[in-house]
Amino acid sequence: MTTLGLVMMVLSLCFVIGLAFWCYYRVLTAPTPPPEEIEHFHNA
Repeated sequence: MTTLGLVMMVLSLCFVIGLAFWCYYRVLTAPTPPPEEIEHFHNA
């Protein structure tokens, strides 16, 4: 593998891992929904 290929691989892996952590952070720190939305929730 060339040096440029290695650099591109490391950058892409860092981007994917960073995006995954950002998504987990956004989901886990989301505010709880208000009670009105919970009352109208119906599951199948």
